[in-house]
Amino acid sequence: MAKKYLIAALVALVTLPAFAQNERHYEYDEYGQVGRKEGWARRFAHNFYDGLIGAEYYEVVEEDGTKTEKKAESGKDKKNVSKSYRYYGPGHTPDLYVGINLLCTDQPPTLTQDFPQKPGKGFEFGVALGQWGYHMTKNLGINTAFYLTRSRYWIDSNRYLGYKDDKSIGLTNAQIDGNDVKQGYLRYWSVRVPLCIEISSASRRGPFIAVGPELEYRFADVSKVDYYGKKKGEKIIRGINVNPLGVNAVARVGINDFGIIARYSFNSLFMNDEPVQTYPFMIGISTSF
Repeated sequence: MAKKYLIAALVALVTLPAFAQNERHYEYDEYGQVGRKEGWARRFAHNFYDGLIGAEYYEVVEEDGTKTEKKAESGKDKKNVSKSYRYYGPGHTPDLYVGINLLCTDQPPTLTQDFPQKPGKGFEFGVALGQWGYHMTKNLGINTAFYLTRSRYWIDSNRYLGYKDDKSIGLTNAQIDGNDVKQGYLRYWSVRVPLCIEISSASRRGPFIAVGPELEYRFADVSKVDYYGKKKGEKIIRGINVNPLGVNAVARVGINDFGIIARYSFNSLFMNDEPVQTYPFMIGISTSF
């Protein structure tokens, strides 16, 4: 029950500021109030987010037909001036990414010999459920997001992760109910929260680079197999000793809304290194909508 409340609190903490930042330009009336057309929920999110980050307000001044922006001297209470909300958005944090997964030693991308992965057979995708950030300068900011991801690894040589004779979990190629295993694979879902420092050009369309730590919570881990000439994706074990908590390093580099993303886990995928000590590594492509 406590885990459910913790996850709900994390979702609320990320999605509320993301909701406030959904649009990059908010107009105020002559009394400095957000127009009613935005609705009470977004106005509440604006006020919450303003107080959270200490947002600054800027006057849009028109002189000789040219519009310029300067910091408002008295904030919201200045009348008869159009004010815009300074955008403190998530920078180049991707909305979606897809990548290739590898199970490596502590020297990535060296593969773990005791857990042979099928060549080219590892896949992960992630979707951002909420994003927010703060631009300290035009070129430097911090950002984070709340990702839901799915990871899968295929095992080589007709082996799969199952129960051995001593009831421990390990690699085996034994028949299952008289069926020969074509391939085995493991799969799990994750909630990920990265915190990155981003260096970028002043233009949204320019290049960027971002690096930082990431916390991960893994769940719904299973071992599956495909049989020769039989149904695919049969579950063999639910709960394969996957370490639920992960501490990772993540890096992103790109231009405009497209980039390359990479991640390495600092702790082993399996608890107590059973059945093997191995560290997930991922590299892929990312985009923002």
